[in-house]
Parts: sequence; structure tokens; C-alpha cells
Amino acid sequence: MSKLVFQLDQNPFDDIRDLIARVPAANPDVRKAAMSRQAEIALPSGELGRLAELAIWLASWQGQNPPKVERPQIVVFASSHGIAERGVSAYGSAETQAKIDALTSGKGSVNQIAGTAGCGLQIVELAPELPTPDITEQAALSEKECAATFAFGMEAVSSNPDLIGLGVVGAGATTAAGAVSLALYGGAASFWAMSGSAMKKPDLLVAKTKVIDDALIHHRGKLDDPLEVMRRLGGRDLAAVAGAIIAARYQNIPVILDGFVATASAAILHAIDPNCIDHCVAGSVTSRDSHHALLDRIGKKPVLDLGLGLGDGSGAALAISIAKAAAACHVGIGHGQN
Repeated sequence: MSKLVFQLDQNPFDDIRDLIARVPAANPDVRKAAMSRQAEIALPSGELGRLAELAIWLASWQGQNPPKVERPQIVVFASSHGIAERGVSAYGSAETQAKIDALTSGKGSVNQIAGTAGCGLQIVELAPELPTPDITEQAALSEKECAATFAFGMEAVSSNPDLIGLGVVGAGATTAAGAVSLALYGGAASFWAMSGSAMKKPDLLVAKTKVIDDALIHHRGKLDDPLEVMRRLGGRDLAAVAGAIIAARYQNIPVILDGFVATASAAILHAIDPNCIDHCVAGSVTSRDSHHALLDRIGKKPVLDLGLGLGDGSGAALAISIAKAAAACHVGIGHGQN
């Protein structure tokens, strides 16, 4: 895997831009072989629907036909944001730690779903006890902090999975993701604030909208570069997810995104080069219009639409079960027997 090496005499973002510019393409011969296999079994054409698409996607980005889903992994990045103290979330730092404890003790929803899907589960703590600064007053991260966290996210993809799902837990994360979305795509702060716990409590939605608006005002004129959007408005979790997405690309690992925050991280990369997230699919979509809109902006159709609002990898784990079924059908169905 390519790693970031930071030089004191250069902008640390240059390494990230270079990695994104050089991401490998899918193997066209493998894709052609996978499509030919689907043509053999899918009679009449299209009968396997999304399963056929997923099988071809898996094969293309794994670089092998038939594709295999034998070592799937869920990676959950845990962090916290200073804006959580501004009334934007029903959860604070203590609740974030409680969520982390539940995950590490096997009592979270993603633990149960990952277990049924046969997925490994890795919890990556990004100093959740140290919230990033309030983005209405200063940048979430310095350039070096952002680039280093991106590199740390790359290093989290280290257990040689053949399919990986990415999720996030942490107070204030969906507000940061909303600010990122507004910076990238414009619109109204109130629209991008419609995610997370704010959907259930009007007072949280009001507070969240104000924080997003205030953050964009504070950083006005400095958000033309998507990497600046990531470091100023995002935080450790979004930077780490972005790093994991790029690392997976270099290791021929398809990626399943889970939740609004991971999708916002992918959107940052998409704004730099849309092709650099071609190896990603969305595992599931929440009931929030903001998440639907964000997926539409980056051209991703969710595998599942179950109304999940967790974003902690649960939706990705469910989608991995579907991907396993897609790979099994690709291999096991005989000619004309579907």
C-alpha cells in the first residue's frame, strides 16, 4: 500500500493530491470476463438485477473473476467534535465513549449484524476524548493534522480484507458532515442539517442549522479546495474515512460506505476527482433527504433502503451479506437456471 510521507518543505496536502491523481483503474479484462459470465447466467437479461451489478463491481475492483467475499471487514472510526457542545446533538463526549464501549464489548448493533454477515469488526479511536475545535470559530484541523489523520485512516486498512465497510460514530459528526455538504454543493444549511438526532428534536435542528451557517460564514473565501473543506469543517473522522477509501483503492478492495458522515467524506474525494470513488458503493440510505441528496450528488445508489440512521457500519454489514449472495450467484448458477 502506498503511504503518505510528509516533507517539511512541502504542503502536506500535496501527498494526498498525488495519491488521488494516481489511483489505479479497474481491470478492464476482468470486468469484461465478469460481464460475460453474467450474460451466460442471466437469461432473460437483467433477471438478477442489482446482484449482477454487484458481482461485476466486486470482480472489477478486486481484479479477479470470479469475485470472492471471504474476508469482509467493517472499520468504524470514532471521534468527537467541539461543536457537539453547541446543542447540535443529543449525545456528548460521554455518550460517544459509551457507544465506543458498547462496540468494543460486542454490544452494539453493528456487532450483531457483522457477526451474522461473517465480517471482522475493527474500532479505530481517533482521540474521541479530545474533541476537535469548534468549526464556527476555527478550523477543525491544521493541514498537518488533517494529512496525518488521512494517513492514519490509510493504515487502518491493514488486515487484508477482500471487501470493506466504513462507518463513523461520534458526537457532532453529522453536523460537520452537513457543513461539508453545504460547502461542496451549496443550498440551505437547514436542508443539510437534516440528519442524525436532529431529525427527532426540533431544537437540535435549529441549533444544527445555525452552527452550519456560522461555520460557513467563518470560513468564507477559504473553501474552494475540497481538502480545505475537509480540514476546516470535517474533522478526524472524515479525514480518516477518506484515507481508508484511497488505501482500499490501492489494495484492490471494494468499499461499502455507511451513513451520512462516510458519504460526506467520499464526497470530498469525489469533488477532487469523481473517478477516485468508483470502487465504492453505498450500503444503505437513511430516511433523511440530505443523505439521499448527497448520494445523488456523488452518483451512488444504495444497496439497501431500510431507514437505518446509525452510520456505524450496520448498513454496510447488511450490504456485505447481499454482496456475498451476489458473488455466490455469479459462481454457482448454471446456464439459464436463474
